[in-house]
Amino acid sequence: MSFFNLEKLQDAQKANLDLLQQISGKIFSSVEQLSQLQFKTLQATTEEQFDGFRKLLAVRDPQGFAELQASFTQPNVQAERLAEFNRQVHALIVGTQSEIAQLTTRQVEAGTKQVQEFVEVISKNAPAGSESVVAGFKSSLANASTVFESAQKAVKQAADAAQSGFGAATAAAGKTAPGAKATSESK
Repeated sequence: MSFFNLEKLQDAQKANLDLLQQISGKIFSSVEQLSQLQFKTLQATTEEQFDGFRKLLAVRDPQGFAELQASFTQPNVQAERLAEFNRQVHALIVGTQSEIAQLTTRQVEAGTKQVQEFVEVISKNAPAGSESVVAGFKSSLANASTVFESAQKAVKQAADAAQSGFGAATAAAGKTAPGAKATSESK
């Protein structure tokens, strides 16, 4: 009798290949979305620059030049634009990480189940006197599962901390920009 079920092994290999393909597809999709976001931002910035040049060429007197110059130094608009771009990039990163984590978690759970089934088959067919070895193997498997769960929780906590830090930084930037605008308007 064989302890290895070749059909299950092939199924596991196919599942791992499918997982790799799904992760690759998600990464490529995210890179494509990031490229599109960067392209749109670059395009909008370029249009704004050309619009600024057009306005500059339309200036006919010193007062018009001063008004135009004041409109270019609106930190609130620039800061908000940058914050929005950063929010979109952050959302894309968090979404991609979350989807990849879900995919890998499902695969690890399936792999753990297969290993547990394999251990059960071994323990049923183990020769007499090998109970301590089988118990040690089961204990190691349980410890590995605990370590994986702890690592998973730590990664989630780190992602949550990064998310709250990003939210706090964005809020602080939003509060700073209006203050800068008020300072520039009072001059």
